[in-house]
Amino acid sequence: MPLITVEKTLHYEASLERLWPLISDSSLLSELAGQSPYLAVDELQPDGSVMRRVEGQFGPPVAAIWLEDLGEWVEQRYVRQLRTFSKGAFRHVDFTAHMTPLDSGFDLHLRFEMATTGPIGWIGAQTGMMRRSVLKVIATMENMLSTELASTASGDGDDDGDQPQAMAFDPPPLVSDVVMRLDAALTLIASQTGSAGLAKRLGEYLSQTPESWLGRIRPLVLARQWGADQDAVVVLCLAAHHAGLLRLRWEVLCPRCRNASDVPDNLADLPHAVHCSTCNVDFEQGFSANVELTFQPEAWLRPLPAGAYCMMGAPSVPHIKVQRHVPAGTTLEVDPPLRPGGYSLRTTQAGAQTDVDWDGAAGFPTVVAKADQILPGAPGQSGSIKLDNQTDRNLTFVIEQLAWRQDALTGDRAIAMPAFQQYCPEQILRPGDDVAIANVVLLFSDLKGSTSMYEALGDGAAYNLVRDHFDYLTDLIERHGGVLVKTIGDAVMAAFSTAGAGVRTALAMQSGIADFNQGRVDGGIVLKIGLHQGPCIAVTTNQRLDYFGSTVNVAARLQGESLGNDIVLSQDVMAVPGVRDHLADLPAGALGEEAAMLRGVEKPVRLWRIKYPDGL
Repeated sequence: MPLITVEKTLHYEASLERLWPLISDSSLLSELAGQSPYLAVDELQPDGSVMRRVEGQFGPPVAAIWLEDLGEWVEQRYVRQLRTFSKGAFRHVDFTAHMTPLDSGFDLHLRFEMATTGPIGWIGAQTGMMRRSVLKVIATMENMLSTELASTASGDGDDDGDQPQAMAFDPPPLVSDVVMRLDAALTLIASQTGSAGLAKRLGEYLSQTPESWLGRIRPLVLARQWGADQDAVVVLCLAAHHAGLLRLRWEVLCPRCRNASDVPDNLADLPHAVHCSTCNVDFEQGFSANVELTFQPEAWLRPLPAGAYCMMGAPSVPHIKVQRHVPAGTTLEVDPPLRPGGYSLRTTQAGAQTDVDWDGAAGFPTVVAKADQILPGAPGQSGSIKLDNQTDRNLTFVIEQLAWRQDALTGDRAIAMPAFQQYCPEQILRPGDDVAIANVVLLFSDLKGSTSMYEALGDGAAYNLVRDHFDYLTDLIERHGGVLVKTIGDAVMAAFSTAGAGVRTALAMQSGIADFNQGRVDGGIVLKIGLHQGPCIAVTTNQRLDYFGSTVNVAARLQGESLGNDIVLSQDVMAVPGVRDHLADLPAGALGEEAAMLRGVEKPVRLWRIKYPDGL
């Protein structure tokens, strides 16, 4: 049957690093070219690899069935997608893109190879229909890249050099009812968050962004692209969820491929055990390690299609820098421009993996597959990496950057934000369920001499004083990004996602006590504070998330070591980088190290005390 090959080389006087996300985004290219989305089912192959079986339309508008692998790419150098058909107008369609850096810009070489079959394939080949469809795809890519470059040059695009904005996308117009509803939601969000600018930007993003980018909105990525504060964008998305604009989704990510293997809408539906069909592995849900909070627009605003425009593609897994097939007993060299840092070396087939910390001084270590092992071999030459398959089976090698978590709004960080409690009251765990939190910063406070205070003031006046002090502390907790977990008698328990936020809150609490007490006829209060951090579990009690475990106990007992007008910090908190910077302005002698025996702890515990003499 006819074999059709179309090749074209394009040259761009532009940054390859900047345009790589567009060049490699086959899903976006398919959407812009007008192709139909499709659903796929992962199928485990006898050799341990995974293929995706698809039933949909491809090329001419006729039914097709094909298999596609997980794709190949080398960041900023190479992309390949191969589809093998059992039904339709083709036998196979093979697309490759090679990028060659030059002293000025880069060359982009595109190659399409299509083997047609059947009468429709024959007619398409003879009439030139197949060739024209390929030329349309190439023209779409040229337009996408040239429009992006033109918008950047004119200052209309994203100028932080991080993420192109798909300027070639022509958004479908929103009907008047949808526009009115969108405007009302954005007005509400702006008033709640106090950020009309971010609310406007979110509205533009949701109405003008391609569908292939809207299925997984990651707040921390948006914050980086917009040059905005991370917490502010997270609050924006949570408020948008509360306003009915965004759908909240808990993605349970496979620890190997980082793709979502389960995506419930509510904490109550989080599974404990998950299977990734792509990697053919079972794994446990880890709330701090592999649960990420993402969003997508509600269907009334932008109804997203079922399936995807393309299942493979580097932009969907930007932490994977290399994914290449290497036949049994062979070695392949690749040349991605990797940055120093931590990397995981593995294959897409289930099996071993190993991590390396590459300083960038020597060549990157050779990736060796031997028996059932993945080993780091001798460093290669600068700019080149060897993938050495010493096994008797074909393998797909993966080099994955370990810093992927910097863009992930993990579950533990999300629930420790006051906006989560405010805008997501429906997000609670089932009775009896819990999630493991890898690290949380806990602050406990209490009043010194509360018993004598009640005796001296009487119940009514003492209660009013306690209530006012709760309002004072809650305001500071939320202002510094923490969550009031609960009050216990006269005590407060609060949670923070970072030690710095917890320490800043404690300092603000004690520093403001003099102002709080000033002018009060009831005499005011003396505050005791303790701070600790570590792992724990989160459960739902009284319709609110609460924390339990030894970290909670130690934090409470550190507060018990407080004498009043001071802050007691654990060594774990003090050891966090940057914490001492927050203490740099303390008066001389205000900070001191001690050792204490805590109830339930066998050995003396190191702690640090910040003294506030006379309520200073």
